Amino acid sequence: MSAKHSTPYPLRRYGFIGGASTLLVVMVAWVAVRAVGPTQDEQLGTPLMVQPPIAVAETENSPSVIPWSSPAASASQSAAPTLSAAQSASPTPSKSSARPTTTTASPKPTEKATTKPAPPKPAPPPPASFTARYAVGASWDRGFVAMVRVTNTGTTARNWTVTVSYDSRAEVRITNAWNAQLDRQGDTNVLTGGPLAPGASFSFGFEATKQTRNRIQPSGCTVDGTPCRLD
Repeated sequence: MSAKHSTPYPLRRYGFIGGASTLLVVMVAWVAVRAVGPTQDEQLGTPLMVQPPIAVAETENSPSVIPWSSPAASASQSAAPTLSAAQSASPTPSKSSARPTTTTASPKPTEKATTKPAPPKPAPPPPASFTARYAVGASWDRGFVAMVRVTNTGTTARNWTVTVSYDSRAEVRITNAWNAQLDRQGDTNVLTGGPLAPGASFSFGFEATKQTRNRIQPSGCTVDGTPCRLD
């Protein structure tokens, strides 16, 4: 009888010993953890917050989230605008403004003549010098006769031209001329002849009517532009 009832009691003893051993192990572990000290999360007192990877749209009622940034990054970001402002305030002068460029005009090539030069014109003969002497040979109430002597004082034989004009109030009109060709141009009478050799003299005359009884002298008399001598 004693042998049959001895089995249950040792099992209960072993169960109690196992539970006590387990409790003892847990207490030893807890004591060891407390002996090491509190963890970093317990020292900070606040749990570590991790920012979600997706940005949340801000609204008027929602608080703004300031992203976590290091002090070095903030300093570099704040210094960058200052440097840009300094660069915009005092721009570095360019090389083109400091040193003006100079352009050197290249010499133009000499243009070749495409046409032959015109042959030189022959030199005109030297102008002949003429003198003339005007004189009245006869005069009456309504007319007169005049003589003109032309002398070539130049070195070339040339034709000569004598112009004679009178006051328009006298109404002088040459009716006949000899040794000269007569051409009337208004109140001016043009008489031409020649050629006359150098140093030679030539005389011509004409007859004219007038409307005055007084002796009349020409208002103008020239030979090739030189004034005549009036006698």
